[in-house]
Amino acid sequence: MPDRPARHTLVWLSAHADWRADMAAHDARLAAWFAQGWPAVVARRAADDPDPRVRLGIPLPPAEGKQRLGLRVPLGDIVRQQAPLELAGVRVHARTPEDWRGPLQALDRLAPARMFGAFAWQVLTGLEYVHARSDIDLLWDVETAQDADALVAALQAWELRFGRRVDGELCLPDGGAVNWREFGGGSRQVLVKRVDGAGLELRSNLFGCAGLPRRAWHYGAAV
Repeated sequence: MPDRPARHTLVWLSAHADWRADMAAHDARLAAWFAQGWPAVVARRAADDPDPRVRLGIPLPPAEGKQRLGLRVPLGDIVRQQAPLELAGVRVHARTPEDWRGPLQALDRLAPARMFGAFAWQVLTGLEYVHARSDIDLLWDVETAQDADALVAALQAWELRFGRRVDGELCLPDGGAVNWREFGGGSRQVLVKRVDGAGLELRSNLFGCAGLPRRAWHYGAAV
């Protein structure tokens, strides 16, 4: 059986996918979304959730109230998977606001990153997601605590330099992820998110498996 896709993975459904919205009132909007050929994103599920289907989300743009529509779909109805968009590609995309290109170039120089949130969805759909107060949402792979500490310091300096906010997660070698700002706070415990739930874990243990192979993104192939 194919692996369940990681959080933040973009997925495209078959034309006859047996998806079910979390709220029936959202059925029509979801049907119209998929009719455009646009993806959904893999969301976190509760650890005690008995439903075997993949949990997905679709964030609507500000013009539609920034609602996040939830749905579930059998794994076999996913026909394509793709890792989140690379920052290096998004920062030069025609849909990226001109006044963000310098800050994005500086972010890209700090460390390779993948993008989710408003900037990514604006590129994926052509809809207007980014506005004057938008944050940018990124994912960074980190292998060691030292790498994570250095990246946190660089991100804090970036925010001071550009007067903008960057949100996102440090992706750990074992597939978990922790908010970069929370990691930088130095708390003894931090919230670690995984595809099957989230929980507090000791900060000192986050890189205990750094010698293990990193879980690769699964994308580009039919499942």
